Amino acid sequence: MSDNGRPNQNEVRLVNIRDAACYLGTTPATLYTKIWRREIPFVKLGRSVRFDVKDLDALIEGAKVKPDTLNNCRRLR
Repeated sequence: MSDNGRPNQNEVRLVNIRDAACYLGTTPATLYTKIWRREIPFVKLGRSVRFDVKDLDALIEGAKVKPDTLNNCRRLR
């Protein structure tokens, strides 16, 4: 993003369903299901569905599973 807060012309902000599926490593069918269940944010432009790359990045970050610390694990004896 440029200094004034606007994306420059080389940055893509909205992607179609096929590109979003590729970005997330899933299928378009899975994304359509998530849209229908309202599990993923999307942008509706007429009959087209688009995804904001920032929302996809946030989805990835929110879905990460953190490892347990050693204090929470039982020790084998």
